[in-house]
Order: sequence, then C-alpha cells, then structure tokens
Amino acid sequence: MTTMASSAAMLPVLTLRLVGRYWAPLLCVYAAGTFLHAMMVRGLVIIAEDSVMAGLVGLSIAVLVTLTTTIVMFHLMTSGMPALNSELVNPGSKTTRTTLGEREHRVVDAVAMAILPFLIFYSAWGLFAEEFREFSLGVVNSEGLTGADKFMFEELGWPLAIAFGAWSLRAVCERVYDRTDNKWLGILTAVFEATWMFFAVFSVGEVTGNAKDWVATRVVWFEVQQAITDSMQWLENLSSLPFPETYAAALVLIAQGWEHLKEALLGPLLWLTIVSVVYGAEVDKSEPLFRKGSRADEHAQRVSSVTPKVVKGIGQFAGRDAREKYVPFLNALRFVLRVSPVFVLTFCLLYTLLDLGFGWLERGVYVLVGPDEFLGWWWPWLFPIEFAVDAVHEVLRVCLLAATFELTLRRVSTRSVGRRARRTA
Repeated sequence: MTTMASSAAMLPVLTLRLVGRYWAPLLCVYAAGTFLHAMMVRGLVIIAEDSVMAGLVGLSIAVLVTLTTTIVMFHLMTSGMPALNSELVNPGSKTTRTTLGEREHRVVDAVAMAILPFLIFYSAWGLFAEEFREFSLGVVNSEGLTGADKFMFEELGWPLAIAFGAWSLRAVCERVYDRTDNKWLGILTAVFEATWMFFAVFSVGEVTGNAKDWVATRVVWFEVQQAITDSMQWLENLSSLPFPETYAAALVLIAQGWEHLKEALLGPLLWLTIVSVVYGAEVDKSEPLFRKGSRADEHAQRVSSVTPKVVKGIGQFAGRDAREKYVPFLNALRFVLRVSPVFVLTFCLLYTLLDLGFGWLERGVYVLVGPDEFLGWWWPWLFPIEFAVDAVHEVLRVCLLAATFELTLRRVSTRSVGRRARRTA
C-alpha cells in the first residue's frame, strides 16, 4: 500500500518536472500543429466547392495532423523518461542515441497503431462531429445554404469506396516501406492509414445513427415505451408510490452517470492506452492477446478447431490487418490496468481536475476582463485567449500522460527487460 501511495504521490511531481524541462518545445509543436490544422480546414472549404468528397479526404488528413502533433509531443519527452529509454534502447548497442531513421520509424509505427484508439476517442467523444461541423459551416458560409446540399450522400457509397481504396494503397505502401525504408512511403502509409480508418469509422457512425433513428420511429418501440409507462402508472395506482417519477429520475440518473463515467474514467484510461500504444515499449504488436495455456487461449483454440477451413482462411486474411490494430490496443489497455487501482484513480482524478480547471480558467479570464463591446473589443481577443488556455492545458495534459506511463513502466519493470530491445537485438 505504501508503494502504491508513493507512486501516486510522485505523479504530480514527475508531471511538473516534465513541464519545467520541455514546456518550450511542446508549446512550439502544439502551435505549429494547431496552425497547420486550421489552415488545412480553411483550404478544404475551398476544395469542397468542387468536390465535397475530396474535402472529406482532406479532413481525414487534418485529423492525422492532430494525432501526429500529439505523438511528436510525446516523443519529445523520451529523454526525460529513464524507464522508457531502458525499453527503447538496444542494450547491445554502443550508443544510446537513436538515428533519424529510427525516430521516423517510431513516429510512423506510432501513427499506424494509435490511429484506431485515437479515432475511437474522436468518434465517441463527439470530436468527429465537431470537425465535421467546422468544415460544413465553412462550406455553408462560403456558398450559402446551397452548400448544405453537398453533404447529402449515401454513407455506404463513396465513403466505403474511398475507405477500401485507401486501405489497398496503404497495404501496398506499407509493404514497400518495410523493404526500402523510404521516408516518403512512410508518410504515405500514415496518410492512407488515416484516410481509410477515418472513412470506415465515419460510415459506421452514420449507419449506427441511422439505425437508432429507424428503431425510434418503429411502432414496436413506441408500444414498448407505452407499455413501460402504463406499468409504472399501474404500480403507482396499486401502491400509491410515485413509480413514474422514480422511473424518469432513474433514466436521467443513468444518463448523467454514464456521462460522468465516460469523462472522468473512460476518457483518461483511453488516452493512457493511446500513450502506451504510442510509446510501444511494453506493448509488442506481435504478442498474442491471450497467454498460452490460459483459459481464454484454450477457448480460442477450441473455437478455431471447429471453424470450417474456408471461413478460417477468409478470417485470417481479413483479420491480419485488424490484429495489427486491435492487439496493440487491447494489450496496451491490459498493460495499463496492471497497476494498482489507487494509482489509476489518482491519474484519472488529476486528468479530470485539469479539464475542469482549465474550463473554469477560460471562463475566469472572461469574467476578470469584464463586459465590453463584442465586435469592437472582444471579437479579436476570443481566439488568442482560447488558444493560450488550450496550449497550456495541452502541455500539462501530455506531460501528465507521459509521467503516468513512465511510472507505470517503473512499476512493471521487474517483469520487463526491454521487449523492443530484445526484438531488435
């Protein structure tokens, strides 16, 4: 228990150390990435005047810019993370420095493996909708209400065709890149990776939303809701207890509880999983998800033995690429959950306090400055204030995530001697 408490107490200390050492380069990278993303979205609005699908392809690359910016910020701090360096450095090498090619490979590998959990986060937390809203508003502001008609397209048509084409091009580029180490092929691999994953997640989200709308308009769904309402009313008449009000309050409580759970626990854990995938020291993408001899592995072998050969062959072909995404992600989640609950909950608390604190900080700036003419005075200052608050928040957030991963790696270091080092030795 003392070790758990000491690790949790070290978390804010190590975070502030990383902030004090790396705040300047982190701010520079964040500013460059934010500027590039904003300029890309503006350029995509112009492209969408001719082809909205080309604009959406560019939007997937804009999301990739955001992910790459975050990954570069994480990799800037590796020199200040001793446990991580012990995993990354080949013990047989005479130098601990990495070459430019090795660093490039790490960034490309990190983008390829982190794109899935990153897009899951983007989709589940509504950031996809925010990006799409910003892009569509730009098109509408440029072309008027007629620009809205361009976004009326079949979600299983062009988006899935683009996803399949980008997936095919990514597979070709990745194979050639592994053989030649050409940096431009590495960039193309990351671009096509982001494009096909973006459109795949986009199509799944649209289909899921349409399915929910379809179910909500069915007579059966209405009858089920009416039956529940009638049963609550019957129970109230029978017992004189407020069952309808209690049922409505329970639904509201469940919805609010899910939102709090998502923001305070699932969100921080998902980001910590992304960091684990990005650094990838403890997470071997070729490592099987289930340990040999475990109950889960025996069950998987039993299912595989009764699966027809044709189905098994199709599954192996289709699942080879999926395993490269899901296995690192799930292994990273398993790695994160290996530490104590005290440490994990402390991290989630600090992460949530950062979000709440900087939300109130931005509001406090507006209150402190006070009211003034909106267009004449406030309008030019809105973006600088928002950017400054977001920049400081992002620096503290990535430092907290890096510090958490470093301390997690130290806790499990007795069971790891550098998997990546052994693999490259």
